[in-house]
Amino acid sequence: MSPTSSDPPASASAEAELPAARRVAATSQRLREQRARQRFERAFWMLVAGLAAVSAVFLLLGSLQGPKLSSAVVDPARVVEQPGQQLRMFANQPLGEVAAEQVTVTPAAEVSVSVQDDVLIVQFEQRLRFGTEYLVEVRDVPATSRDATASFTHRFTTPGASLLYLDRGESTDEVLRAPLDGAGRGEVVHAAPGIQHIAPVENVVVVARDAPEGTSVLESVSAEGDVQRLRLPEGVRVDRLVAPPTGTLLGLVLTSAGPAAEGEALDGTLAVVDLAGEGIVDVVPGLDGAPIRVLDAEFLPDGRTLVAHAFDLSVLRIELGDAPIALPIGQVPQMYALSTDGTRLTGSDSFGGIVLDLATAVESRLDPSLVDGELAFGGEAILTRTELRVQKVAVADVATGDVRVLLVADDGSGTSRVLLRTVDDRGSIGDFALSSNDQYVAVEVTPSVVDAQPDGRPVNGRATSVTTVVIDIASGAVVRTLDGFSPRW
Repeated sequence: MSPTSSDPPASASAEAELPAARRVAATSQRLREQRARQRFERAFWMLVAGLAAVSAVFLLLGSLQGPKLSSAVVDPARVVEQPGQQLRMFANQPLGEVAAEQVTVTPAAEVSVSVQDDVLIVQFEQRLRFGTEYLVEVRDVPATSRDATASFTHRFTTPGASLLYLDRGESTDEVLRAPLDGAGRGEVVHAAPGIQHIAPVENVVVVARDAPEGTSVLESVSAEGDVQRLRLPEGVRVDRLVAPPTGTLLGLVLTSAGPAAEGEALDGTLAVVDLAGEGIVDVVPGLDGAPIRVLDAEFLPDGRTLVAHAFDLSVLRIELGDAPIALPIGQVPQMYALSTDGTRLTGSDSFGGIVLDLATAVESRLDPSLVDGELAFGGEAILTRTELRVQKVAVADVATGDVRVLLVADDGSGTSRVLLRTVDDRGSIGDFALSSNDQYVAVEVTPSVVDAQPDGRPVNGRATSVTTVVIDIASGAVVRTLDGFSPRW
């Protein structure tokens, strides 16, 4: 083709078509990006709508479900040792008011309830039972921000009980602690010659031991076995150790022995020592400044107040402190024991048993109920926090005239339950002590009075055959038998 032809050259045609192709490609790219952006926007708004729907569902569920229990705290050991212990239930939000009627405890226990912001507090008014699983249920727990309510539940198990006691040997005596759900003698806490008395105080065990010329030495033994000598007045014998239910004060009854002590001789004198202090035993003065002479004494639940039976047969309430105050609250010819809640005192006069209310000083009679339809004569009695009491009674056989001594549980209804009777009535029932939660009674028993041999100890002597029997008060079942005496809970 000649250069003068009207057709354009090939290179010129390609150059003309190139901008058009680019425009098509750019348009296609824009369309693809637009469609992708539209798909992203549709997916984004669908996701937003979905999340909004889920949030609405959760908000609806939250408004319908009410508060939730996050955690709960209780001290299982303390709830069997002391009244007024608490179960604290922590919620995920502030709570509204809750009444005691909304709480159910299984097994049954008396409680009070309070709320502090997001904490629901269930307080046990009395000590709980040893070795028991408890279920606490709180119904209709409200939140402050909504009308919906919820139920809180918590389970816990209390530890089993153990008993401290003394087992005397020929040359060495042993203080042991035995669990009630175990076997054997238990664990030796301390061993030493000539142990007269024992008393548990917080985390130590105090022992009084024989010393020359009929006197005593006083020692505290830590959980690690460390022994510390406590400072008694010179030339005294320890007649009794009075352990507190709580705190570090220990009561003592002292009598002069051996060589004459400095100053006036002591005779049944009340004294006290603070084991958290310097370990010095101090005589307790009365209102006249003279030492208080007592036949017996026990601590009230606060661990700082003593109820004492004085030589003149008056009952004194003694507030211990830098300047002790002793005030009379009644007159009892013979004192038995404080009730386990520390509100009443049992004793007797020439007409029989009596109960002295410590708050009002009002006396009432303590008449024993029938035992198997037979008339009983009441002896030593310990009241529980309820109307139930554990009492030693004597029942005479009308036909033979023989008298048998029994330990009974008496609720005042007119009929007692027998807790303990020695085999063929050949033995004797000695001192007994109730656990602080009224669940068990530990009893000193001499199996056969005729065959009994004394241990020959000049202080706090016992028969060599004495045993301690532990009984479940509610069922009457014997749960433990130990060779020894002086049971301490």
